[in-house]
Amino acid sequence: MNTERTLILLLIAIVILNLSWTGAVNNRAGSLENRVETVEQEQASIAVFAGANQSRSGATSATSSLYAYNTGKGKATVVPAEIEAIPASGIYLDVSPVAHTATVQRSIARAWSVANASQYPPPYDGTVIRINPPESWDTVGGGSAALSLASGFAATNPCIELNRSVAMTGGLTRSGTVVEVKRVREKAIAAKERGVTVFAVPQGQAVNVEGIRVVEVATFGEAANYTLERTAECPTEAAKLN
Repeated sequence: MNTERTLILLLIAIVILNLSWTGAVNNRAGSLENRVETVEQEQASIAVFAGANQSRSGATSATSSLYAYNTGKGKATVVPAEIEAIPASGIYLDVSPVAHTATVQRSIARAWSVANASQYPPPYDGTVIRINPPESWDTVGGGSAALSLASGFAATNPCIELNRSVAMTGGLTRSGTVVEVKRVREKAIAAKERGVTVFAVPQGQAVNVEGIRVVEVATFGEAANYTLERTAECPTEAAKLN
């Protein structure tokens, strides 16, 4: 009786070990498949980016001035953002100059969405953006550039120009509402030092800075009245090219 019981227990143990081994092999195989799939997706993304860069023959461009606070120097500074609208699809962020936090990436996506939904849409469904901070910076963070970026995206439309006497700071919701940001006074001072005459800020954040007019805006549409100008030869609606 004891011998039979021992054999039964041994068989059960063998079955359990076999199932465990099979499960381990399956898990490893599944993990390997996931890794292969991830690599394939990354390669596909790289291929799309390369294709987008090759599609620049019809690109239109604009340079937007982003006002950021330099924690190292204790004052605001201007960070140029080079923006191209390309005959492709998607947002391509050039991260070679500096790392971009998730907040900045979300800010770019919101700005792109808001500009596309406005009466000043970029001419194509694809864009390449390169933010060029000072060389001493290794990371760009925060969401205060969204308003400036949306204006820059709109200005890639051949019918639209940026008013260089106007600068701005502000975050954006997906519906185009301008939201509060930090260090407004420091950014207004930096704008004045660059010869800007009007500085647009979120509602409730106006500051008094001698030599520059600070205006409050509630939406991207309101900001566009200050920051964007339509070229004379363009129709009433700045339509997409593709």
